[in-house]
Amino acid sequence: MQGLHFATRPAPPDVPEQRLDAPRKPVITPQERAELDALAALVLGALMAHDVTPDGHGELVYISEGCIDLWALDAPTILADEGAIWMMAPREERRLLRHSFIEAVRDAVPWAHEWRIRDARGQTRWLRGMGKPRARPDGRTRWTVFVNDVTDSVRARALDLASDDRFRRIFDSIPSIAVQAYGPDMIVRYWNRGSEQLYGFSAEEAIGRSMLELVIPPALRSSFDRNFLRSLDGHTTLNSGVQWLQRKDGRTVEVQCNEIITEHPERGFEIYCIDFDLTPRREAEDQRLALEAQLRESQKLEALGTLAGGIAHDFNNILAAILGNARLAMEDAQGQPHIAESVGEILKAGSRAKDLVQRILAFSRRQPLQRRLVKLQTVVDESVRLLRATIPKGVELRVECDPQTPAVLADPTQLQQVLLNLCTNAWQAMADRSSGQLGIRLQPHRGPPPQEAAGVVLEAGVRENWPETNVRLSVSDNGVGMDEDTIARLFEPFFTTKAPGEGTGLGLAVVHGIVRDHEATVHVQSHRGVGTVFDLYFRAATSLGTDDTADDGTDAVAARDRRAGESRILYVDDDELIADLMLRLLRRAGYTAHVFTSPVEALRAVRDQGLAYDLAISDYSMPGMTGIELARALRALHPRREVAMTTGYISAELRQQAPAAGVSELIYKPNTGDELLDAIERLASRVQHGRSGD
Repeated sequence: MQGLHFATRPAPPDVPEQRLDAPRKPVITPQERAELDALAALVLGALMAHDVTPDGHGELVYISEGCIDLWALDAPTILADEGAIWMMAPREERRLLRHSFIEAVRDAVPWAHEWRIRDARGQTRWLRGMGKPRARPDGRTRWTVFVNDVTDSVRARALDLASDDRFRRIFDSIPSIAVQAYGPDMIVRYWNRGSEQLYGFSAEEAIGRSMLELVIPPALRSSFDRNFLRSLDGHTTLNSGVQWLQRKDGRTVEVQCNEIITEHPERGFEIYCIDFDLTPRREAEDQRLALEAQLRESQKLEALGTLAGGIAHDFNNILAAILGNARLAMEDAQGQPHIAESVGEILKAGSRAKDLVQRILAFSRRQPLQRRLVKLQTVVDESVRLLRATIPKGVELRVECDPQTPAVLADPTQLQQVLLNLCTNAWQAMADRSSGQLGIRLQPHRGPPPQEAAGVVLEAGVRENWPETNVRLSVSDNGVGMDEDTIARLFEPFFTTKAPGEGTGLGLAVVHGIVRDHEATVHVQSHRGVGTVFDLYFRAATSLGTDDTADDGTDAVAARDRRAGESRILYVDDDELIADLMLRLLRRAGYTAHVFTSPVEALRAVRDQGLAYDLAISDYSMPGMTGIELARALRALHPRREVAMTTGYISAELRQQAPAAGVSELIYKPNTGDELLDAIERLASRVQHGRSGD
């Protein structure tokens, strides 16, 4: 190649590129030219012929007209100065070009090379030359060289590489997606950052190793390998779907695998595997299931509350009739012990039924809280007095109350219910009650409830905004204990481990509802054969002080004055049993009673017949007219006369509607006896002096 030094021994670096002083006489016959012209007509690009002497100097003896498309120079120009086309390459490219040709000439092997040029028009091109040597009789070597334009091919390869690089950068920027590439031999060729995070192997550790070795558990490798080979043959699908694969530390991880086969023009078949870690999805699914379980539990509570509200009216009427008549019968049985004993049993059974209804209503949050400042030691003392009369003689009851325990804002009646339920469950859980130990401990607690506790923790309140010092109330026993399955269902309504007929399954459900309403928490620790500990944590009422002004739970009971005088009572209840009971009860108490079973008839008697009364008492739920509607009508006729209302369920809505309708007092219906007479006495005393007769 004229213009380039092609000695088989490279020139020293400081020797400039050599040019021949004058072109040699072409050594090419007309027949050879004709053959070269015919060959040039069949190929794209330029066909060139070089004769190289034994000392390594080359001479261009032929070039086809295709040279114009490559270098923008015609054949005569190039034959006159061959160096013009080689000088179009950058200096470094010329060095590489020369070196590649020297090696081919020296070793007498075919030559191939790609290089970049800027042609006579100033355009950049990529050229590819391929040559093959053939010895001539005169000792020279004839090199026939094809040179064609491969700019588009080089650009395509560059774009292909750039595309690979771009997608790799994209895959690396998404750490939640693990992407691997491997060949038919399952040797890893690509391993992104997501794969590093998911499986624990770095790219340096993974590339060059088998996928089987890296992520496939040993027990699955043989079946995975067989399925992979069959998928390459087109006999089955790839190993896509949910797979349990292996991390570097030996742990397994559930992933969603998606594999695709691609065919690269140079690298052949490649398999790309895109894996998604299903752990966050499973955790979210578990959380969703837990929320659904909580929703179902809430729906159970709501359904139970609806049931309780629905049965409260009729059931409380029945209870009121039973208890009221039993009370009257007890008064009539004075001097007849055998009758009084039977009536007393009726009163006991009725009280138990009344207590059961109250427990259902408390559990379903139908009972409004009446929280006030109270010291829990008072609640403990009162509960212990009741417990000592009920627990078996062999059970040792230990009570510890720290006098420094601060007061809390609580409903003492409901907290007493909590304590009685927990203690009752405790002694009933003792297999050997002759050596049973039941403990109650009240003490201050520093900070909020513990985040973790041995056993199962039930969150019944929130953890935020706890004072520095709070209250812990513990109930412990040495009973049979509970397993994890029992603890998991401990607070479900109607769940009980007792024999049929021995438990309602509402005791701990009531505890849960009351503790939740007090924004407190309860921690449960239990082990089979060891016993159970319930730790209840309450917020201390530090902002209200903890001095002796706290309610000690011993409200003075005022002496009842039932001097009915001339008080006239209008009583309305659609239940005939209640109406008959109240007629006898009020008359025996000295009141003038007008009792109706229809609110419409009662209103007609007052409005049209001039029935006189000082105090009206009406049931809330009645056909034809509710107690609220009757109260409005009566207050419209007699604005200064008191109206009270009885009901089995005092809702928040009723508490708002009653004062607006002119109702002076709401009376819980099961308390139809003494407490109803107390309410009547209070109201009657207010209106007795202001009776106007209008």
